[in-house]
Amino acid sequence: MKIAPLERTALLEATRVLAAACRFDRADVVAEEKLFGPGPVLPPPPPIAEAIFDPNTMAPTTVGAWEGDTLVGVAAFAVKHIRVLAVAPEARGRGVGSALLATCEQAARGAGASQLRALDLPGNYLAPGVDVDNVETIAWLERRGFTRVPEPRTNVLIDVQGNPRVTSARTAELADRAAQRGYVVRRARANEIALLDAVAREFGGAWPFELARALEHTPVGVHVALKDNAYCAFAAHDGNNRGLGWFGPTGTWPAHRGQGLGEALLLACLVDVGEVHMQCEVAWIGPRPFYEKVAGIARDRYFAVMSKPV
Repeated sequence: MKIAPLERTALLEATRVLAAACRFDRADVVAEEKLFGPGPVLPPPPPIAEAIFDPNTMAPTTVGAWEGDTLVGVAAFAVKHIRVLAVAPEARGRGVGSALLATCEQAARGAGASQLRALDLPGNYLAPGVDVDNVETIAWLERRGFTRVPEPRTNVLIDVQGNPRVTSARTAELADRAAQRGYVVRRARANEIALLDAVAREFGGAWPFELARALEHTPVGVHVALKDNAYCAFAAHDGNNRGLGWFGPTGTWPAHRGQGLGEALLLACLVDVGEVHMQCEVAWIGPRPFYEKVAGIARDRYFAVMSKPV
């Protein structure tokens, strides 16, 4: 077995490994994003927009495992986060996963990290943790020194096709209500850099990075609310896990909460997602009752956050 850097030229082979290995997440659909796509610098240095669009921003380290000429495992990691680590089912039990994990641990120590975490890298994550139904992976990690962090994470899935609460008519109705209060609700423009700066100043974190990705989606996967030409709220989809129809991030400036803006923007995004997907996955949720009220929840997903000192 050989562990070596994985180049983009091996993307097709790597995608096949992910398709066979990842039963709980559609990692193969977002293989390029997870294996080679950048992640955010937290916090981004000024000017914010230039930092976000730097193609080298937090580039991951990506490695593969070969048995002979056959790629049998892949891993991508950044500082203290494993983005993805997968071994083809037919190659398991031969130390491939352990060798990839050891490479991740060595890189984390070299970067000065004190811990290694599985999957929950803000801004570019396959999932906000390990699906609790994936008991084999959780047990495998625990045997190698990982423990559960007391940060339970939940995603919810919302039906966006055939859902009477997710319609263009209702979206237009909510936008009209907002207009009566003096707000303009619209789709963001692809070059709306001012939005990224406004969100960075108000909310910070990885949200500006995810928004920048959503602005690149076709059509633009961001909707905003403004009043007197100032941003008041935003919502996005396909900023992370592009092509899977994931919703988020979303936020409303404190002075404008309680005006129905979050509902209007959520529905606008859900209608977008419904053009392609049967369901929309809302990741790393905050107020679950909000999503139940606005659109209904079809199913919950729960995740374990796994961490190991290095």
